[in-house]
Amino acid sequence: MKIIVETTVFLNGGDAAIQVATKNILTAAFGDDTEVVFADMDAQVAEWHYPENTFICFPSAQIRKSRSVRLVNRLTKGRLEFALIYSVLITTIFLERYLKWLKYPGRGGAVARALREYIAADLIVSTGGTYLSKKHPGSVAVRLPEYERDIYLGKPPIFFTQSMGPFGDDRVFRRLAGVLRKSPLILVRDGQSMAFAKGLIGETGSGDTGNIEEVADSVFVLTDQDKIERRRAASRVARPERRPRIAVSVRRWTDFGVRDSEVGRAKYHQSVARAAAWLVEEVGAEVTFISTCQGIPEYHFNDSNTARDVWMYLPDHVRNSVVIDSQFRDTETLLRKIDEFDGAICTRMHMCILSLCRGVPVLPICYERKTADLFRSLDLEEYVTFIDKIEPDSFRNLVERWWQNQESITERSWRGTLALRDSALSTVGILKNRFAQAESQSGAVSS
Repeated sequence: MKIIVETTVFLNGGDAAIQVATKNILTAAFGDDTEVVFADMDAQVAEWHYPENTFICFPSAQIRKSRSVRLVNRLTKGRLEFALIYSVLITTIFLERYLKWLKYPGRGGAVARALREYIAADLIVSTGGTYLSKKHPGSVAVRLPEYERDIYLGKPPIFFTQSMGPFGDDRVFRRLAGVLRKSPLILVRDGQSMAFAKGLIGETGSGDTGNIEEVADSVFVLTDQDKIERRRAASRVARPERRPRIAVSVRRWTDFGVRDSEVGRAKYHQSVARAAAWLVEEVGAEVTFISTCQGIPEYHFNDSNTARDVWMYLPDHVRNSVVIDSQFRDTETLLRKIDEFDGAICTRMHMCILSLCRGVPVLPICYERKTADLFRSLDLEEYVTFIDKIEPDSFRNLVERWWQNQESITERSWRGTLALRDSALSTVGILKNRFAQAESQSGAVSS
């Protein structure tokens, strides 16, 4: 089996964790000799940081960088850009597939090399994540040429665990509906996403929606039950000689609902600082700011910069007990680092999940519903704070209650995490059942 996982963003550490988990699931379903190739938004940089994986360019993104496409985009105010990109992709595929003797310009380029991989692939997977909704119309529009090319090749993409919707009713989402109707498998994280997906498909016709399955986020397959059990045993032993260690993951954010962005950002930073100060002063904790998205200059997010903004709100006497860790770590190295902590306050959802995978109790700050849905499934909804409503005093009080109830919280976290791991692992059986013939018939999916 040769499988392409497309539209990945390995420079985002949460997305990199999704890809590690996705690769594990695909090899479990189709065998250890399965070849997985990642079509990444920034393939060259991703290859540098994750040399154990195979990368190709994200073809339409590569085409979009060309001067001619940028000129057309400027002259037509974006109206023809995606049509042009799709036309270029289809033309290149036709030349690669049927006129291999023709030495056309660009044959040795990154796009042509990537499309050769697509032509040879047995399955195409659109990465898991949160990018198909009217809140992210640019993400949908950017990916549509990829999906339509996949369908042209006879390999409509399968969608790994998504938080989908709500959707708009414009042309972009009508095109997306057509793609979803042709997809052999759509995995969603929650019932609301399933309802949104079914609604979108239903709006364009009465198509069968039996291609949608609800499973937990794929990253939960990285759960280490042995480590959780060892942590559970260790928690029953008093350790007065060691200060508690708390991880704090923050991220840049600008959408605070009805609040002005400056006011909302200040409330957010002050609240996290107040929580860190309480943990240092009252619990004697060591606090480390650490996150999934840091240490890669080429990526537009660096969470350690936000940590420095929060650090400015800390009292002087607290700062010596607070560390800002700005080092890049791949998924496995980050998991080993997470093992050092006794608790985590997390804004990024996949920092939450990676902490849970190691048995570390989490206090979440939610910026999108996906995190609230996750903690509702863990029976920990009472500890959820929404970023657009956060207040320093109430958040500090919540941190105190969270810390005082660690025994109850960790039990619920561990029990729920293992259940979510089992749900994520069920994807292996789903893939085997739906694509049983693909493994024995090379190219069957593209026939």
